[in-house]
Amino acid sequence: MSTRLLPAAVAGLLAVSLLGLAPASASPPAVPVPDAPATAPQSDRQAAVDALAAVEALAANDPSRASRRQVTGRPDVTMALNQLLRVRADLTPAEKRRADALLARPTADGGDGFLDYSVPEATPVCGPVICIHYVTTTADAPPQDSNDGDAIPDAVQQALATAESVHGTYTGAGYLRPDSDGTLGGGSDQVDVYLGDLGNAGYYGYCTTDQPGDTGPWNRWAYCAIDEDFSTDDFPENTPLENQQVTLAHEYFHAVQYAYDAYEDPWFLEATAAWAEDELFDAVDDNRQYLPSGQLGRPYLPLDLWVAGDSMHYGNWLFFRHLTERWTAETGGLPTIMVELMERLSGRTGDPDQYSTQAIAAELAERGTSFGAVYARFVTDNRAPARAYSEGARYRPAAPLRTWRLRADRRRTGLYEIRIDHLSNIPLRYRPGSGTSRRGWKLRLQVDMPAGATAPAARVVSFLKGGGVSTETIRLSSTGKGARTVPFSSRRVRYVELVLINASRRTSCWTYPYGDSASVACNGTPRDDNVRTLFSASISR
Repeated sequence: MSTRLLPAAVAGLLAVSLLGLAPASASPPAVPVPDAPATAPQSDRQAAVDALAAVEALAANDPSRASRRQVTGRPDVTMALNQLLRVRADLTPAEKRRADALLARPTADGGDGFLDYSVPEATPVCGPVICIHYVTTTADAPPQDSNDGDAIPDAVQQALATAESVHGTYTGAGYLRPDSDGTLGGGSDQVDVYLGDLGNAGYYGYCTTDQPGDTGPWNRWAYCAIDEDFSTDDFPENTPLENQQVTLAHEYFHAVQYAYDAYEDPWFLEATAAWAEDELFDAVDDNRQYLPSGQLGRPYLPLDLWVAGDSMHYGNWLFFRHLTERWTAETGGLPTIMVELMERLSGRTGDPDQYSTQAIAAELAERGTSFGAVYARFVTDNRAPARAYSEGARYRPAAPLRTWRLRADRRRTGLYEIRIDHLSNIPLRYRPGSGTSRRGWKLRLQVDMPAGATAPAARVVSFLKGGGVSTETIRLSSTGKGARTVPFSSRRVRYVELVLINASRRTSCWTYPYGDSASVACNGTPRDDNVRTLFSASISR
């Protein structure tokens, strides 16, 4: 294939073809889908060179140099540094020195590329676990006001209090403590958080590691950096304290993740960190801004897809909200299922070291269900989020890929074809038109999907004029064929949606280089992309 992966989604084309209504030689009409990021295949060496160039471009605040990797959405320093960490072994000695400088701490000579303490730092302010690092002059200095007479800036004390609270919540829920870095950064066995002017470049914060080593086991210590004041000039949404809270919840969760496996699938690292924001600081809701980028807003893009610079992986925190609202058992105030997922993917010595979707599937199997069944329910719930999620009234689902209006004098759509990538779905809509107001009108939906090994599924969601929503499953035969008939009188029905689902997570693992600008689970090649489905609709009375 000429595209990096996901022939339909990442190439930016997903076509619905009309069959049977035009001569075979005619070009079938296509239903367009919003463009998705496109990337090209790379060698290990080229991926490493590009990963280094991308971090250097971000550090220089030069988006043009990062154009191959930065597509849309908020700049993501954590994942850019994470990709650099993955490819370090494929760099030349000179390039490794450049990479190590970017992974170094802000107190190192020249800083880390994103935060450079150009003056000596003040004495770090430490709690039982966290040390906050700061300077008292230059643009990186936090506000110096101290209202309690101890000469320590209140902003530093607030950052320490928030960080210690975040740490206590995670460890109280059963998560591992971030790994010890010894005396690096000052203090003994402390987790270091650096304050500085990141907001000027559009960054909330980041976490990374400067731990040596390019081989397993895969756990690493971490340090973090966050903006020094979260000024409303840089961050107009939410208050400065709220932005500090959700940033520490998100970035410190990366430090926790690194204690399990710093090399885990990028989509999982970011989606779960965005999920954690709302668990710790539920009233802030900053992560809602990413929902349109994930499967709620772009259902045609695979759940496990990560593309550098896009925000889809942030938006897919909703998948983990779906899990935690279904399995509600908690430890220390946080859902237990998420800790158990982390334990399954841990790459520490002797641990299972499963990859993202593998760990999710194993955990769900232990709970008596399957990944495919849960994914199908997740995407169906996303069509009516107000009924499915505790805060879903404020979630906005994607528009259907296409809408048909069926009426008494036009009762059939004809046969259509669509191709769907793995772990993605396509919503289609049918509206009752003129002449369908009397009782007894029915809509019949027929599908011809792939065989069961590719995990096909189809759901019918009826939206009633009284506000009700009902969901039904189209039962598929062993060859993937099925049909369902539902009420369709315009007096009662607003519209009916057919959700076509490819729930396959089958992947040929480790076939693409670490550090590439796009990836799916286990850096693999999906085995069930671009799968063909036929469907049709008709009404009768």
